[in-house]
Amino acid sequence: MTDTTIVVCRVCQHITDPQYMHTCDGCERRICDGCYTCCSACGNRGCLGCLEHIECDDLACFDCARYGADTYGTPYRNPYPENIKGKPLTIGIEIEINGGHNHRAIATNDLVASWCGDGSLARGGLEYQTQPLATNPETLARLRDLIAGIIPEDSQDRAGGHIHVTRTPRQTRGRWLRALAALDHDKAAWLNMRHADPDNNRWCRVTHREDGKRTAVNGEHRNTIELRTFGPWNTDSVDTLMPAIHWIRTMWRFFENHPDLIKNKDIEATSRTAWANAVPAIAKKGNR
Repeated sequence: MTDTTIVVCRVCQHITDPQYMHTCDGCERRICDGCYTCCSACGNRGCLGCLEHIECDDLACFDCARYGADTYGTPYRNPYPENIKGKPLTIGIEIEINGGHNHRAIATNDLVASWCGDGSLARGGLEYQTQPLATNPETLARLRDLIAGIIPEDSQDRAGGHIHVTRTPRQTRGRWLRALAALDHDKAAWLNMRHADPDNNRWCRVTHREDGKRTAVNGEHRNTIELRTFGPWNTDSVDTLMPAIHWIRTMWRFFENHPDLIKNKDIEATSRTAWANAVPAIAKKGNR
């Protein structure tokens, strides 16, 4: 059967084969090859209406033009090397900020490995990736200071704060899904988690039917398990950061100490116990 789908470029209005269409990362319009180009700094796709001329007639998206193409959009350097047997737990946090913020203060912090644009964020928004961080008190104190200093200018309903943990043969997607499923809406909220909130879990649902970026646990990374349930990290959520990391550390060690099959009820019980040990007393009182 011949494909009779008609697609019209939203810029030049020409009818174009769907396979040659693109989505502008700026305005989200569908555009053809002739109206499509890339930001010379970060590589984001855009139509000519969403790009600006910078030095040497290069084109840059509004964010790169604002921050400077020489400093914005540093290519992401994967901070996780090949998994080494016996490697200790490290965490890597994706800090998404929707809209305007103090880019330079975050980008120059030595805990940050890289940053890039994200098509899901509003103009001025960026995603920062931390180095793989140890969970010792000194490092965590510095991490908390970094998060406490993030004061976004806009609503953060489009941002997330995914946390990667070191992957080993005992750190499986199924185990982490079961651990998250044990936490109900109220318990999850105390750890800045969204998987148990049906109104706010579009990209982090607890499901075994599929894997990837639409689920609470992304198992598609080679060297990490990505816990996607977390909301944005900033001055408003900083008080939930240490409890969340405490919970992660407890569960990661529990899984490492159990090479064989673990009953679901035991994972769930440990998850709730880890939650109770991580959160402040006021949270435990409200969840009795």
